[in-house]
Amino acid sequence: TTYTTLDVPGSNYTYAYGIDGGNIVGWYFDAGYHGFSYDGTTYTTLDVPGASHTLAYGIDGGNIVGYYTDGSLNHHGFIYDGTTYTTVDVPGANYTHAHGIDGGNIVGRYTDGSGNRHGFLATVVPLPAAAWMAAPLLAVIGVVGKMRRVRRG
Repeated sequence: TTYTTLDVPGSNYTYAYGIDGGNIVGWYFDAGYHGFSYDGTTYTTLDVPGASHTLAYGIDGGNIVGYYTDGSLNHHGFIYDGTTYTTVDVPGANYTHAHGIDGGNIVGRYTDGSGNRHGFLATVVPLPAAAWMAAPLLAVIGVVGKMRRVRRG
């Protein structure tokens, strides 16, 4: 068994959570919380625009999932395709965290309006590229979820 230490340069601490092939994702802390991807050579910081914290947990191909904290301290799941961050929120949830992805399936956890905690399986509904801009959809175990497209700036 071989172990390799993973430390994002300049970070106080680094946590690795997901791996796909030679790509690893996780999060680190310096003056704040940031997601990262690591391809074996280069660390790339992942920050959802406008978020105070971004944490990455899962990767599949070019898609990364995790959660971010907005300015009101609300937690939202996200999927990042290398260009665009898309919010993944279970309807009626106080917070949503996306932890894993495999193909079009995302798993994670959420807290409902009554404070009860649940796991979830979300299946991304494939749409033509132009439709993603007009009406993104997410089916969450038979319930239509909401997604918000956020362009990385």
